[in-house]
Amino acid sequence: MAAKLTSLFHISIWMFAGQVSCGSIAGWWNGQAPSFLMQDDDTGGIQYSLCNGNHTPIFPADQTLTVPFTTYLPKNKTSLAAAGWTDSETAWASIFYLDNNDEIVNALLKCDWNTGHWLNTGEYITSGNSPKVAPTTGLSVVLLGATDGYRVFYNDLDGTLHQIGYTSITTWKYYGVVSNDRVSAQAIGSTFSNNNITVVRPRDEKNMGVSRLYSDQSWHLSSFPESLTLTGNKSTNATDASDLQLNTTSADFALPSWDGNASSLAVGIDKAYTRSVFYAGTDRKIYQVGNANYRWGVQDRPAGNAWPDADAAGAAVGLVNDFASGTMRLYYVSGGRVVEANGDNGNWRPATVLATFNQSQAADPPAANANATAAPSPDGAAQGGLSGGAKAGIGVGVTLGVLAVGGMFFAFWFLRRRQGKLDAAAAAAAAGGMDGSGGDPQYKSPSSGYTVPTAGSQDGYPPQTQAYAPLPGGYAQPQVGYAQHGYPQQAGYGQDGGWAYATPGADGQQQQYPQELADQTRPVELIGEGHYKEVP
Repeated sequence: MAAKLTSLFHISIWMFAGQVSCGSIAGWWNGQAPSFLMQDDDTGGIQYSLCNGNHTPIFPADQTLTVPFTTYLPKNKTSLAAAGWTDSETAWASIFYLDNNDEIVNALLKCDWNTGHWLNTGEYITSGNSPKVAPTTGLSVVLLGATDGYRVFYNDLDGTLHQIGYTSITTWKYYGVVSNDRVSAQAIGSTFSNNNITVVRPRDEKNMGVSRLYSDQSWHLSSFPESLTLTGNKSTNATDASDLQLNTTSADFALPSWDGNASSLAVGIDKAYTRSVFYAGTDRKIYQVGNANYRWGVQDRPAGNAWPDADAAGAAVGLVNDFASGTMRLYYVSGGRVVEANGDNGNWRPATVLATFNQSQAADPPAANANATAAPSPDGAAQGGLSGGAKAGIGVGVTLGVLAVGGMFFAFWFLRRRQGKLDAAAAAAAAGGMDGSGGDPQYKSPSSGYTVPTAGSQDGYPPQTQAYAPLPGGYAQPQVGYAQHGYPQQAGYGQDGGWAYATPGADGQQQQYPQELADQTRPVELIGEGHYKEVP
């Protein structure tokens, strides 16, 4: 009975919850489950799926459940990028966003596994000493592994694509230009197989531009459907924008419902090494363009309701992709709710609205409520009426309400009778000089059992301080860490294979080492645009 009441309560909360107001979306695979976060356009807060999820994310209908930032607040309408992993203790997330000074900030989040809430362990500026970041730039990140670290991609004020990076040897630093090619919008999507990184941007109203890292450590550029006139190794990150021209007669397909103004591009790779780009078209439909057999082409849309229409043309789309497990999930807003399009192992299933609570915790079989937020039932819910299940729930609720009112009257009478007896006993004790506790010295008032905070502290804890100092190689990390987050003082691999945080080096600069996933071993690939060998 308690489980039924809990279930009815959660369903009621969902029915009255406001619709999602979505800005940017970022998704990642943490080693065992998908996670994502998104910015609420109304409040500017970064909402997130619960970090202790398993197969499908839980996205609470609570605008107040946001990432707790302390130093560098995200600007409204910032782009988001994220990567994550799981160690022997819990799940971690490394997220990237723009602050109000248009600096790229990295926040390292730790999962409270009991609540599913993210704890903020620190925020760090990563774009110091890099070309000025465009205020509306997209952001994209790839986590290459414990040794090779991160690569973060962004656009500057002129639309040039840059990368900043972090490895186990260096702190954050500028890695140089990726592409000088033109762009029509700020969106950036990226993926990698081993160290073969692919970055995609909108190029114009007909094309997308592609940058790929090769074994000579240069970025080779291409575009589709129309190719560049300088093909193969003739178009690189060293090529001037004026020399990057299109062969307008080379296209053998067209991008459907594409105007070059998509707000995001979701880029992933499957087990067949097919690189795919997902976007919301001008008709609000989701489209996939893939590179199979070394050629780009439009992929067939899955049948049924696998990809429901987005709420806006060119809407934000987040992707969770994991090569090893075959995970491929899209997250975007449809019908005012965040939906998950599940294409694991190339098999697209009907999309579902994300649950707002963990329905599997109910004592009754989950099938009874499994579709409560997924789709309208066939017996009238789609027309705005109540389904048979909802009507039955209301009937049960009314019956329980009548019983509850009767129980309240009985409880009130019983408590008044009991209180009369207690009052009489207390009066007798007072007459005998007792203090109400029988005179036993172990009984104390609540106020005498609490510690009073000392001066210069908060709630009895010593104050924490953080200081950031610009250095030639970037920004130093806080010299005083938060003890409750347990940063070790030794650098190197821990027992769980993750990196610890180092103490400042001889030059006084703090070295930061992420606790990252182990590098994945994948075979060497060839690219279709010239079949040049890439990074092994």
